Amino acid sequence: MIHFGMGAAVIILQVSLNPGKYDKHVQFGTIRKFRSAFSNVYHASAQGLEATVMAKDTKKLIVTKCPTYGFWFEKFMKGCHKRMGEIFRPDRALSTAILIEILSLVNKEWNDYPQHRLSIAAEGAFYVIDFCCDLRGEEVPLVDLHGTLKYWEASTTFNPPHIVVSILGRFKGEIGENYHLLPIVTVTSSGIDNKLWIGRLLEECSKLNITNCPLFRSKTGSKIRAIDVKPQFFDRLESIQSLRPDLISPTDNISEEYSFRRCSTSETTNKGLTPDAIEANNRWRKFHKAGASRTTLSMREHYSDIGLTLNQYLRYSSVL
Repeated sequence: MIHFGMGAAVIILQVSLNPGKYDKHVQFGTIRKFRSAFSNVYHASAQGLEATVMAKDTKKLIVTKCPTYGFWFEKFMKGCHKRMGEIFRPDRALSTAILIEILSLVNKEWNDYPQHRLSIAAEGAFYVIDFCCDLRGEEVPLVDLHGTLKYWEASTTFNPPHIVVSILGRFKGEIGENYHLLPIVTVTSSGIDNKLWIGRLLEECSKLNITNCPLFRSKTGSKIRAIDVKPQFFDRLESIQSLRPDLISPTDNISEEYSFRRCSTSETTNKGLTPDAIEANNRWRKFHKAGASRTTLSMREHYSDIGLTLNQYLRYSSVL
């Protein structure tokens, strides 16, 4: 029976008895990863070299003898899923009202502690960029200071005025500069002042003669991680929880139920924004995933392309 994947199945059942984070035992989402691990090890071994590959152009079909790809193992995994079930605890979306309260707290510290204005401005800019650009937490540190600064004056005096947030891609191309340019409005309909917070951060960086580095940098000049901002973020939410229980329930567990996630999509959908406008705001990810296979353009060419459909791009952040 080992040829049917019985050995792998026994190990998965043993792992399923481990203590979980939200329940007595781990969830199915944890144990299913072992199926991929077993298949990866198998195909990397000498036995995996016996697999037959049928290819045409860029498409491939593999005929393999891997036990975890077999009919019996597939039924075993389906049975595990049905019997174990899943506890699904998605992070709570951050509403516009909560963000405005957070920015109010940060703005108070901006006025009270002028000696810490660089870090305070960075925190405020992190929140507005994360929310209005609809980024995931780990994507915000990709924002580049040089790219954002390059079009600051031109974009804020343009008609309509806007801000260009420049995200530096992880991939390398043969020519050009690998930036994704995300235009957002200077002030949203609910009063989120993107120009104020991003402008404050650019001004503080300029005072220290910092011009070519990640916009969100550590004391050593390296790119920060989203997890570095989480303690401050949780502190803000806990303050709002005590001051505004109508926004955050006293029973909510802040550290477990809130995180940086794409939450403004819900707000724009509730305000009647069409799917094509939401898709236009998020289309940069398609170019990013294309990697070196996409055409590499200069920043000027990117900005010229965006300028033709600027109003379409700004519809997303304007309704927030």
